[in-house]
Amino acid sequence: MSVYREVLETPIGTAYDVVVAGGGSAGFAAALNAARNGARTLLVEREFMLGGIMTAGLMAKIAIEPYMTGIPTEFMARLGKRKMAIPYDGFPAPWPPSEMTEVPVDPEACKLLAEEMLTEAGVRILYGTQVAGVMQSEGRIEGVVVENKSGRSVIPGKVFIDATGDGDLCARAGATFEFGMAGNGRCSAANMLSRVAGVDLARTIDYLEAHPGELTRKKRRGTEGDDITPALLRRYALSDQPQFVSIGNFDETVARHLADLAVSEWEKDMLRLRNGIAFMNTPIRGQVLLNVGRVTGTDPLDALSLSDAVIESRRQNWYAYRFLRENVPGFENAALIETGAMLGVRESRRVVCDYRHTLEDFKARVRFDDAMMRNNDSVEFHNPDGSGIVFELYDPGEYEEISYRSILVKGWGNLLVAGRCWSADQMALSANRSIGFCMGMGQAAGMAAALAVRDGVPLRQINVKELQRAVYPLKEG
Repeated sequence: MSVYREVLETPIGTAYDVVVAGGGSAGFAAALNAARNGARTLLVEREFMLGGIMTAGLMAKIAIEPYMTGIPTEFMARLGKRKMAIPYDGFPAPWPPSEMTEVPVDPEACKLLAEEMLTEAGVRILYGTQVAGVMQSEGRIEGVVVENKSGRSVIPGKVFIDATGDGDLCARAGATFEFGMAGNGRCSAANMLSRVAGVDLARTIDYLEAHPGELTRKKRRGTEGDDITPALLRRYALSDQPQFVSIGNFDETVARHLADLAVSEWEKDMLRLRNGIAFMNTPIRGQVLLNVGRVTGTDPLDALSLSDAVIESRRQNWYAYRFLRENVPGFENAALIETGAMLGVRESRRVVCDYRHTLEDFKARVRFDDAMMRNNDSVEFHNPDGSGIVFELYDPGEYEEISYRSILVKGWGNLLVAGRCWSADQMALSANRSIGFCMGMGQAAGMAAALAVRDGVPLRQINVKELQRAVYPLKEG
């Protein structure tokens, strides 16, 4: 490959105590907690909004639990008071098929609230800005090189947090990372979400009541009963205190399409990828969220591959919308109002830290002396080669702990990682990458950074017990 060699003189900008790269759920919480605990904090974000997959990616269905104390539950409670998260007051009962808690939120309201909370805490937000490199010396980051409309500059800092999702800051620094499936580099499949408005959910549920074969039977763990009924959907979706519902997959209609010779193979593949077409409710009446399709073979670190995946994903969303409009009562006057501004990438780089969390840790319900949080989410691995999802669930009351060591970037004294690029194997990551989880991890990273700045010590010398008291009050003992 031919190259063009540049010689650059990059201006050095204002210094901060803590510099957070990436303003998704992890970066938002990291910057907020660092600033709330006295650190002068800058948040660098490539989009012109906070929230990442929750907002730009339209993943407006938050897997979160009441034990995720602090910023994650505060964020949901403040949304609920504005009737932009459902239910409006407190946490819902777990969704029956999975016994997991899902909180639908409005992505526009999330953008505004995240900005308000950071502004209240004194965080400086720098939008439209990419990490282009680092200034480093002897295992320490001295500054991060950024590029935006103002050009290139170096932002000095004391502690740096990589919450980019892709581990971009760590990669620019030369940190070690893993990528994809062992042996072939394949990553969990990606997809795109979209929002559809003008839906008459009452009419759709009436239709399902008259056609019970359209509903996929889903058994609750440990029971023989079928928990998904039109009565349950009506109670959850249409009450004055709504909760999360997932409606579909329209099995009989899908079966007819799969048997129809006039339906193209691409369309049939679309219907097989997620076993039909399902949608979820949102806090806005008459508006639903589509989480459909799947793209395989995407390299999330390759710009052309990502671009092709976005094009294919948007096509898939439009097909799903048209399928619902043409086949499902309640969608006759619906309109697709938005597709995701970013692709739903489930994994890319996994940065190597002092400890690497594994699937065996998940299975062992592992405990750590330096635990900074817990999680009871499921293994959810989306087949990189086509249809199918691997699920493995905890029983009620079970959980695993996540160690502070798993966010301390190996070989670096002042660099933390937070969010889906943290140190885990591929299957463990699939159980520990939800929005609520990432927000909790960001909260811990931000607190650790603030303690290091306050005490003038390296990240590995902070008072871990103080960190636990601040972000993990449920720690046993």
